[in-house]
Amino acid sequence: MYSKEFKELVEKGVKEQFYIGTGNPNANILFIGKESAIHSTNTIARNWYDSNAQSWATHINTNSCEILEYFVDNNHPLRASWGKNTWSKYQKLSDFIRDKESEPYYVDFLKHTFTTEINDAPMKRTSEAEKSSIIQRKLLFKNSKFIQDFPVVVLACSDYFQNNDNIREIDDIFGVTYCGDEEGKFPYNKGNWFFLHYSPDRKKLVIHTRQLSADVKDEMLEEMGKVIRKFMIDNGYIKE
Repeated sequence: MYSKEFKELVEKGVKEQFYIGTGNPNANILFIGKESAIHSTNTIARNWYDSNAQSWATHINTNSCEILEYFVDNNHPLRASWGKNTWSKYQKLSDFIRDKESEPYYVDFLKHTFTTEINDAPMKRTSEAEKSSIIQRKLLFKNSKFIQDFPVVVLACSDYFQNNDNIREIDDIFGVTYCGDEEGKFPYNKGNWFFLHYSPDRKKLVIHTRQLSADVKDEMLEEMGKVIRKFMIDNGYIKE
């Protein structure tokens, strides 16, 4: 049910006590966010986060999986901020990728993607998050075959990754290069943008964008979804 590469990452995560992620490890799309938005006083959510690697180890041992689709009812913690929170934006992007009509307050993107965070220090507000683990986390991702094997990676973490004239973190970590402004630059406004990076054989697509929450434009998510959908059709991952 689970790949050797995923099992190796989980085993390492249990030993070193780091967060693995959530969703479908056998999917072709990886979403990487900044950090989990968990308040420091939310002990239930913190315990869930801290036990993530061990939870995956249990799923591996019992040949089971997480709950990958559910309705966000009135009592669900995501309900109040639905439409602005990251989960709702991930869902909308996934719907665009699959050319699917969105269902109100419904999550099923986890069936089609795996999600994780580049900062293994959850905090409700990014400005208050401890960021010292990010360097080590980047090395983990670079050296993890599980992470590297995803043909589509969405880096929804803004300036947590640098790719400029002097520092090429995305190129170095994921083995891709920016395809140039004419093809790869999608600016909408100061807070809405994404850039395309491909492997030399064009079999891997890495998209760098902002954190997908709050005032992310639907038109940007739609265009990003079209780019990913075309890539997946061209490479045989989904049928047109």
